[in-house]
Amino acid sequence: MGHRAVVASVSVSAALAAGCGGTSGSAAKAPPNVTNGVVSMTLDGPVSSYDPTQASTFQDSVALAALYDTLVAFDPSGKLVPGLSDTWKSTPKTATFHLRGGVTCSDGTALTGAMVAASLNRLFDPATKAPLVRQAIGPGNSAKATSTADSVTITMAKAWSDLVPGMTGPFAGIVCPSGMKDPSSLRTKSAGTGAFVSESQVTGSSYTLTRRPQYAWGPAYAAQTAGEPPKKLVLKVVDDENTRANLTSTGELQIPSFTSNAWDRFKSTGGITVRTSPQSDTMLVFNETVGHPTADRGVRLAIAQALDRSVLNKVQSFGSGELISSLGRPSYECFDSGSNALVPKYDAAAAAKALKGVKLQVIGTNILAGGAANDQVMSALQAAGATATVRTMDNQAWVSDLFGGKNDWDVTIFVYGNRLSSFLPVGQFFVHDAPPKGLNIGATNNPEAARAYDQAATGSAEEKCAALTTFQQSLLRNVDVLPLATAPVHVLFAGGTSGSVVNGFAVPASIRVAKAAG
Repeated sequence: MGHRAVVASVSVSAALAAGCGGTSGSAAKAPPNVTNGVVSMTLDGPVSSYDPTQASTFQDSVALAALYDTLVAFDPSGKLVPGLSDTWKSTPKTATFHLRGGVTCSDGTALTGAMVAASLNRLFDPATKAPLVRQAIGPGNSAKATSTADSVTITMAKAWSDLVPGMTGPFAGIVCPSGMKDPSSLRTKSAGTGAFVSESQVTGSSYTLTRRPQYAWGPAYAAQTAGEPPKKLVLKVVDDENTRANLTSTGELQIPSFTSNAWDRFKSTGGITVRTSPQSDTMLVFNETVGHPTADRGVRLAIAQALDRSVLNKVQSFGSGELISSLGRPSYECFDSGSNALVPKYDAAAAAKALKGVKLQVIGTNILAGGAANDQVMSALQAAGATATVRTMDNQAWVSDLFGGKNDWDVTIFVYGNRLSSFLPVGQFFVHDAPPKGLNIGATNNPEAARAYDQAATGSAEEKCAALTTFQQSLLRNVDVLPLATAPVHVLFAGGTSGSVVNGFAVPASIRVAKAAG
C-alpha cells in the first residue's frame, strides 16, 4: 500500500488544468497582504487522518508536517538536518538518536525518550498496518525501539541502510501520550510536538491549525526568512489549479502550488516569490511478463530509441523538468554520473526497424499535463511503425492497475515522489516479486540487478553506493527502465508570506509573515 500512497498522491485535476491556465502577457495585480496572521495553503485532496502511521497521500504529508516533528529532516538542499534528535549515529542494523531538550507536546507534556520509543514501536508494530513503514525499515523487516532518558535506539532484524533518512517521513512523526492512549482520536485531533496543533476542520474541504507560541525547536534552515509565524494555518482543498490562481489573486490563498502553467499570470507580479522544486521523478517502465512484446530486450531498446526525452519533458512539465539518467536526481545519495552513457539515445530510424507492426499498450496517469505525455509516447511508437494504443486513467485507477497484477499493459510512465531522496525506495519497484505479491511492477527479470539491490540495502555506506551503481547500470544495460525527467512543482508565496520548500512541499514550520504585512 505504501507504494500506492507515494505514487498516487498528486492531485489529479492539477494536471487537467494544464494548458488552460490564467492570462499571461500582462502583470496581474499584487494580491493583498495578510493582516490578521491567518495564512492559507493548498492541499491536493482531503486529509485522511492526523495519525502519522496512517499517512498515505501528499496532502497527509503536508498536514502531518505541521502537527508532528520527526527525529531528523531534510533541508531544501536535500541534506539531513536535526529534528527532535540533535545528533545520531548508525550501523546497517541500528541507529541511536540523541534527543534535544526542551521539547513539549501540544498538551504541555515534556517529551521523553520513552515516549519517542513508544511512538516508534507503534509504527513498527504490524498490527498498526502503517502503509509506508517499509520506507523506514525496508521490505519484510521488523524493528524495535528502546530508550534512555535522552536517547532512542532502533534495532532492526535485518540491515536497511536507509533507516536514518527513513525517519524523515511523515509516517515517522512522533505521537505524544494523549494520542497513544486513544489512537482513534488521531483521526481528527493531533497529539504531537509540531509547530501547529489541530483546531477544527471541515472534512474534505479545509483544516485549520493553530500555531504553538512556545514552539522553538524543529529543523533550522540556513535560508530561514524573517517575519512572524502565522497565528493560524488553514489548509484548503483546491484541486483545480486555475481556481488556485484565482483565489491567490483575491487574497484567499497565500501559498498555492502548481504543476501546470496556471501560475504564469503571476510571473510579473510584485510581492510574490516562486520556488520551483522537483517533486516527482519520471521513468518509462516496461512490462517484462512472459508473453508481452516488451519481454524482449530488443523491443524495449527500440521503444527507448523511439522516444525523444527532451520533447517528452516539454510535454509533461511544460519544459520545467530536467532530464535524469538514473532512477532519481543527481542530489540523491550514491548518484552515479556514469549512468548517463547507458541511456539509449533517440534514434527514430533504429526504432522503426524493430517496432514495425508490434502491438503495444501504453497506460498512464493523468497527473502530468492531463496525460499528454502518455499520448506523446503513443505517437512516438506509432511513428516508429508500432500498433500502439494508449489508456490514460485517473491516478488512483492507474496505480490500482499497476499493483493489482492486471498485466494489461506494455509500457507506462512511472511517476514517483521520492521523499527520501534515496535510490533504495524507488529500487523496490524493479526487484523481487511482481504485483500483487510484490512491488516489481514490470516483472523485471534481472538477477544481477536484484543481487546488487540486496547488497545495497544491507551493506555498509561504501558498499551501498557501489552496489547501487551496479544495480542501476545493470537495469540500464538491460533496458529495464528508461529514465525520463523530473516533474517539478511551483510553490508561490504571496501576501507577504515566505518559507522553505523541501521536495516540492512548503514546510509549515518555516512559514513567516512579513511584520509590515502582519
